Amino acid sequence: MQFLKHLQEAYERQRIAERVEDIALKMEEKNCVSDEDIEAYNKMDEEIVKLIRSAAAKVGRVDFGYQRSPDLCIAGKKIRIHKTIMSCIRNNIRYTEKLKSLADELEYELPRQESITMKQAFTNVCEAWKEKRIIEKEDGERRARWLDEICREIARETGGDADKVYKRMIQCALSKGVFKRLKSI
Repeated sequence: MQFLKHLQEAYERQRIAERVEDIALKMEEKNCVSDEDIEAYNKMDEEIVKLIRSAAAKVGRVDFGYQRSPDLCIAGKKIRIHKTIMSCIRNNIRYTEKLKSLADELEYELPRQESITMKQAFTNVCEAWKEKRIIEKEDGERRARWLDEICREIARETGGDADKVYKRMIQCALSKGVFKRLKSI
């Protein structure tokens, strides 16, 4: 629905319908199609495709990322922590406030900067990547368990049926998949 709304606004803003009508009328008046008409038609076609992509991208931006399990998100944040530590060591700068807040969020204790070498930092990054790859392989099951927990929690809070909540969540997940496919147009 959002996609169509954005697309319709763009069509009206760019006066697409009027311009297509103008091209069609010019072709009809001449009673033949010239190279200029074909070029105008192709330019209009390219513009319409760009508007469709733009509307799909706008809708895609509203979708707050990929569907992941919380474990996978945490693994990604751990990689970011270790890469930032390595960057701080390489550039000989103090730990940033962002790094400290991310470490606090994950309850990760940062090593003393003087006590860690570049080699150790690199090893930590590699280990974090390995851990993330293991989690990625099992992410489908982890996400399913997590969604099941959420369904049951919502059903308890609302006093509703867990199956109905689950069906709504599946419908939402499917629509996100459609928006991802549209985004690739």
